[in-house]
Amino acid sequence: MVVKEIKANYHSYLNELKATVDPVIIQMRAQLGEPWRKQAWLGPLKDFGGYLKHFKLLQAVQWSALPIIGPVIAGIAAGTYGPWPVWISCCGAALLVPVIYYLLVRSYENKMATIGHSRFHVEAFKAKRPQEFAIWAQFLNKNDFTFEGLYDIVNTVFSQNNHDPSSIAYVVAYSQSQHDFLQNSIVDLQNTIDENESVIELLEDELVKSENAITYLVGIIKKINENLYRYVNGRLDFTDMDFISGFSLYRKGDRSLELIMDRGTSGKYRTLDFEEHAHFAAVVAAQDEMEQAHYHNPYPGRHLVAFRMAMLEGETWVWCFHFDDDDERSLSLLLGDGIIETRQIRRVVHAFCLILQQSGMARKEVDRSADAN
Repeated sequence: MVVKEIKANYHSYLNELKATVDPVIIQMRAQLGEPWRKQAWLGPLKDFGGYLKHFKLLQAVQWSALPIIGPVIAGIAAGTYGPWPVWISCCGAALLVPVIYYLLVRSYENKMATIGHSRFHVEAFKAKRPQEFAIWAQFLNKNDFTFEGLYDIVNTVFSQNNHDPSSIAYVVAYSQSQHDFLQNSIVDLQNTIDENESVIELLEDELVKSENAITYLVGIIKKINENLYRYVNGRLDFTDMDFISGFSLYRKGDRSLELIMDRGTSGKYRTLDFEEHAHFAAVVAAQDEMEQAHYHNPYPGRHLVAFRMAMLEGETWVWCFHFDDDDERSLSLLLGDGIIETRQIRRVVHAFCLILQQSGMARKEVDRSADAN
């Protein structure tokens, strides 16, 4: 009677499991070790391309392109009928595009981390849901295991003619194999628990970093919007440019850098001679035509990041960020590539400097016209 129940239950269960679980295990093994982040970042664009490929242009524009072009269209409309020029509204709207696309990528990553989804990828599943992956890893680490194979073994055991399935010896042998299997499972699960404890600690640290990065991003967007309004109202000045950290701004001459403005610094250097201060990051950046960022540690606990900017009327300016070891926000934005690349931070500063330079040139032109009259 016991053997009949085993055959009726476990045998049929294995038959159902092999059809459902084996394809998932085989797909995971094939994808294990493959890179997935590039696929996640390109995924939303490929989805949009898929709509176009199947001649669903209207649907593609409605559901895929709208989150990206929507802010731009809104910006143009606001500039056309609003109190400020179109290009300012476009710039403000364009700043939202990376944020919206980032949210689309996060949504695509969730699809990649969902078992059974057409976009599923085991490495995304491993990164996003490590505790669940740890359970599946027991099957992936045993390359020769499948429920199909287990089903065949059980089927062979039940169908052997030289053994009586109803005998006590058969039941004892089966029970012993189950006992051995459970003992091995206990050892494997204990190892998994130990590994998961360290994984949990890492995930908690990563969660804190991600929350901080999002907070920094929101703060930057708020300050950029504030500065755009100040520009429209004619109140934008260099003193508004400390939304990342303290700074110093220099104009490049033939043999030296002349200070334009500094904020949140000691104010020690108003002129930097190319020969005397050749090791300074600002001087090195001024002579770097590639306009890369250069790092300098003037004294323990203090950091300086400098880069060169091509300005209007052939001028060259050098911007220097100044911040301390305890300024985690500036350290994250300027010395590490998180949600926003450090290069994008420099581009925002460069854009505002061009606006301020152009505004200053316009004011000088008005003053010259007034003097002439």
